[in-house]
Amino acid sequence: MAALEKRHPRESFTKKLIRICQRLDEHSIRTIAHKDIYSEFTCEIEIKSIWAVGSYARGAMKCGDLDLVIGLRSEGALPSTRVWARAFFGSLSLVRYYPGNPSENASGVAFPEAVLIWSGPGCDWKAAIEAIKPDIHAGRAARETDAIPLRDEQLRTYHDEYHDAVDMQRDGLWEWEFVEIGKQMLAPLPSDAVAEDEAYFKRCAPMMGRKSQDLIPAIIKLMREQEPFGSWSSADSHRSKFRCGSSELHLGRPALPIDFFEYSPYVRQLVLIPHISTRGPNGAWIIRRGPEHPDRKALVGKYAYYLMSSGHPDTITYCDHSKHWAPTAIELLETHKEAQHLAAQFADEDDSEEPEIGKAEGLELLSLFGLVDIVEVGGEQLAMTYAGSSYLETDIISLEELVTALPST
Repeated sequence: MAALEKRHPRESFTKKLIRICQRLDEHSIRTIAHKDIYSEFTCEIEIKSIWAVGSYARGAMKCGDLDLVIGLRSEGALPSTRVWARAFFGSLSLVRYYPGNPSENASGVAFPEAVLIWSGPGCDWKAAIEAIKPDIHAGRAARETDAIPLRDEQLRTYHDEYHDAVDMQRDGLWEWEFVEIGKQMLAPLPSDAVAEDEAYFKRCAPMMGRKSQDLIPAIIKLMREQEPFGSWSSADSHRSKFRCGSSELHLGRPALPIDFFEYSPYVRQLVLIPHISTRGPNGAWIIRRGPEHPDRKALVGKYAYYLMSSGHPDTITYCDHSKHWAPTAIELLETHKEAQHLAAQFADEDDSEEPEIGKAEGLELLSLFGLVDIVEVGGEQLAMTYAGSSYLETDIISLEELVTALPST
């Protein structure tokens, strides 16, 4: 993450720190009214101390942000950090506030390099700031969470998901890659011919936020590589969640769902794409099941043959005028001989070229599952989505049950 994050001269953060101290000299106690969807609250907050921590406290010549630990006293329901910090300091970009002390604070990280800057009205905070000597060798301290390619502010987390994701990768339950999104990815697509994916987003764009619309060229280009046979659909809403083949994309400031693959068993990969920011990193965090994930282990040794046309898996669309949808299916076969026989049948019926035969093994099967609502295997139709379940009037099959039905080596 650190390599892709934009950094700024320390002087710009010194100006912000001076402004913060000046504001505290004027008002270190404030009564803040705030509300949630149910009721209104009032809280009196007194800021008693501020420590500079992180790269700024170590004297780094360039910093990604200004990290401050805030010692405070409160009476009443405490509002969010964003709310009370704005009340005290205004809207300062690239400043992060962690209530607590250098040893225990909201960041979950201890800061041994902490420098006490402000300790009450009348303190000599100017001398404290000047006492931090610039150091050309100082930089950002390495953290365990550096394994995650996005900053935690780019994600919507509620508990310890940011640290949990690191544990998931370490334990082999998750693996991931990061695809940087730069100017070339964001450039508009050629307008000479409108492809199916472009037409889909032309319909969706009016329902999306402006910053999400800016990502449309990049996500189309990305999925043309990741899901060359996938079709687009909305997941929950057109605003920020989409499906393309076996990938699910979350845009904006996406949540980090640690149990994602438990409730989305037929999704091959989760793609988190925050809105473009000047600080970055800007890109797609692609999360997949790791080698120790139970689903991945269960698919070891599983395989299936299927038919293809021009390299594209052949699917079947069920038409029923009594339904409001047309689910798709794919037929999976146990042997190459069965696949040859079926291919010959299709060629005879359509008087066309005989379909090709493909074989998927292990995790490759998830790419097939993501294309359809129904899998036909062993002469049985199995529903994997709500559309498939409604059409067949059966329950959605679990991944465990589907894996059991697949042929094994």
